[in-house]
Amino acid sequence: MQELIKYGKKIVEAGLAHSHFGNVSKRVGDQMLISTTGSMLDELEGQIVTVPVDFASPDELDVIASTEVNVHRAIYKETSALAILHGHSKYAVVMSMLYKPGEQIVPEDSESIYFLHEIPVVTGGIGSEELARNAANALRDHKGIVVQGHGTFARGATVDEAFVILNSIEHACTVKYLADIARK
Repeated sequence: MQELIKYGKKIVEAGLAHSHFGNVSKRVGDQMLISTTGSMLDELEGQIVTVPVDFASPDELDVIASTEVNVHRAIYKETSALAILHGHSKYAVVMSMLYKPGEQIVPEDSESIYFLHEIPVVTGGIGSEELARNAANALRDHKGIVVQGHGTFARGATVDEAFVILNSIEHACTVKYLADIARK
């Protein structure tokens, strides 16, 4: 739990989320720790609940868990992720609006190429089954995605790895956006 609190603060400090937006989770066996809906990522003390990853019917804590809880569940079921971070960084959102769903943002800087290769752009409403399906499918083969007009999801074997990916997505999108402007 302390690790999620630490990285929630880091996400806000890095400008990868703002106000009451974004969420964090960590898988522990068949359960996940996840931030609650409406919680501020830099103030997560007492704002993390434990819910099952797999369920036959909604858990009683689902009502206070993040509105993206079903997206996290789908990603955990379809990938090897042990941690998922979701942010709302500026340049990633802007870049997602310049691409069509199914297209990929191809980084131009060497670090982003190394860590990300390419960044899929997916669609789906906040917390929707469409988003859960599209995010999980794209994250099978990628460590990070951008949801068109919404934000980013990053997965990792650790919370630290997911943070590196989340940060790398924003860096890649910032560099690409500025390079595209400079070329015009």
